Amino acid sequence: MRVGLLGYFLRKALGNIWTNPFLSLVTLSTIAISMLILGLFVLIYMNVQEFVNHLGDDLQITAYLNENYPPEKAEVLRSKIADWTEIEEITYLSKEEALAHFRTQLKEYAGILEGLKENPLPASFEVKLKPQFGRSGKIEELSARLERLPGVAEVQYGKKWVAKLRVFVDVIKLVGITVGGLLLFATTFVVSNTIKLTVYSRQEELEIMRLVGATDFFVKAPFLIEGLLHGLGGAILAAGGLSLLMLFLLSNLDLPLRLAVLPGSLPPVQLIGGFLGLGLALGVLGSTVSLRRFLRQ
Repeated sequence: MRVGLLGYFLRKALGNIWTNPFLSLVTLSTIAISMLILGLFVLIYMNVQEFVNHLGDDLQITAYLNENYPPEKAEVLRSKIADWTEIEEITYLSKEEALAHFRTQLKEYAGILEGLKENPLPASFEVKLKPQFGRSGKIEELSARLERLPGVAEVQYGKKWVAKLRVFVDVIKLVGITVGGLLLFATTFVVSNTIKLTVYSRQEELEIMRLVGATDFFVKAPFLIEGLLHGLGGAILAAGGLSLLMLFLLSNLDLPLRLAVLPGSLPPVQLIGGFLGLGLALGVLGSTVSLRRFLRQ
């Protein structure tokens, strides 16, 4: 009996969609476009967040030593720092090695250094953190510890650049939440009005059903299923569109960042599952909102 009743509700829902193909197409398109835009924001946020989380893998801290700091003391200090839990590798770079390295970086312009009467570059430590400590955001704390050591004149690790990048991540998150909220509200509104128009077109029939004893559930079940179908269809279209973007469009872009979701691959299973769940929720919510007023009459 329950299977037959479910089949009846499903046929009614499909009949409503077939009767109003234009409205159904508008609803599907709105859900798909909204969720596609939201999905793009999620992918951008995931990729930038992944880059920030792995920043410590490649980020190198440079601790410059005081002028004329004795190499013997520098070696003792290097051994002391190497014992810190966060340190994966620390290399001492003498003044001469620093100048030679600078010459290598300048390549064909190295000749401009020939006129130098003395080496202006200080000795330094090149410090690399273990990945787990770089990702946990302890770079600033370690930098401050290094700067307090005797013999250390200055510590650099691109602090301003890292701070700006973290602000950028927060901005993306805020924009994504704001845009996503507006899109979800607009989508719910469209689904609600689509169902509402269907209800108005069948108002006399529904009134008769209620007069002969039909329960509220029996009346609204086909509309809830219709909303579910709209939401599920829109989610599938959005997931398909996002997959095509990743497989073809993004594959042709040269992106230097470390990516959580690689171009040429499919969206993560969690994102697809989120699309389907969100689509179903939007369909049910839009249908419920539109039916509430009718069922109160």
